[in-house]
Amino acid sequence: MRIIEKKIWPDMFEEDQSADMDFRLADFALEVGDAIRFREWDPKTKKYTGREFVKQVKKLVHTGSPNRYWGPKEIVNYGMYLIEWEE
Repeated sequence: MRIIEKKIWPDMFEEDQSADMDFRLADFALEVGDAIRFREWDPKTKKYTGREFVKQVKKLVHTGSPNRYWGPKEIVNYGMYLIEWEE
């Protein structure tokens, strides 16, 4: 099991903390059993806020579906992850 650190923006922090799944750009190695430490990032100050939470990967689907956060070139390059969290 690895712990992978990822930024999360303030407007997504609360909602994603309680979510059962996440949809992410697949620009990093990820396997079932890994954990992701989400660190809140303020894009205005370009600093971490100090808030964070950790989720463990229960199920992982790698897909090429589009998303509103990334452009077609990035999605074609990396694909997407659909991540289901452990309880």
